[in-house]
Amino acid sequence: MSSQAAQQFLLLAKSVRGSAAVDLVTRVLEHPDIFGFDEFLRLEPLVKSLTADHVQLLSTLELFAYGTLSDYESNRDRFITLSPLARRKLQLLTLASLAVHARILPYTLLLKQLQIESVRELEDLIIDGIYAQVIRGKLDQLNERLNVEYAIARDINSVAFDRMEDVLDKWCKNCSALLNVLKYEATKANEQKKKALDEQDKYDKEMLSMIKIVDLQAQSGGRRDNNENNNNSSTLQTLPNMLSGNADSKQGGTKKTARLAAKRFFRP
Repeated sequence: MSSQAAQQFLLLAKSVRGSAAVDLVTRVLEHPDIFGFDEFLRLEPLVKSLTADHVQLLSTLELFAYGTLSDYESNRDRFITLSPLARRKLQLLTLASLAVHARILPYTLLLKQLQIESVRELEDLIIDGIYAQVIRGKLDQLNERLNVEYAIARDINSVAFDRMEDVLDKWCKNCSALLNVLKYEATKANEQKKKALDEQDKYDKEMLSMIKIVDLQAQSGGRRDNNENNNNSSTLQTLPNMLSGNADSKQGGTKKTARLAAKRFFRP
């Protein structure tokens, strides 16, 4: 959301041309309460006026919207010479960009990126940034670092927006691929579970059938002597464990042994 000062300048920017546009943009770059510039760059009349006669000023406005102090120092010919107020504002914007990407900022990094020579000057700049609500954090003078709690969001240009869109698109595709893999694994697991339950049911039915046959033979008197019946009873007692105890495993040898034991019992 734009500050009240930015809203006032935006109203003026819709109608200014020539030197008036230059003066307005210069004041915007130096104003202590304005840290968003994308709305000015979306004013077509203002952009056309600067493009025609003041390309360096337009590039400087874009620098304050999307760039850092390093961008300015590495290609000064593209931009206007900054006043002390504008340069300090660009330092604060650079500080905000750094604070967005890291929650702990060592003084050594800040001194280099903000092109400041002394720790005292650096801490003064950080305090100014806190008062301007560009960042929120605490100075750790013992460890010589800034612990960041909050930083304003910088404007995003079309290139950065396209890059962000590509990253999100790849992330969505990866999520979709992962979801398909999970669905396949879930289907496979359900099929294996159903197969195991079917096998268990089959062996349970076989065991019950055998028990019923034994009961019928016992009721009819049987044809085996007591000794043989005792042995067979012992065999029958092991059948349930042999048949059902391995239903979830693939130990075919044990199941085969159970079937052979049953055949020996029922063979005349």
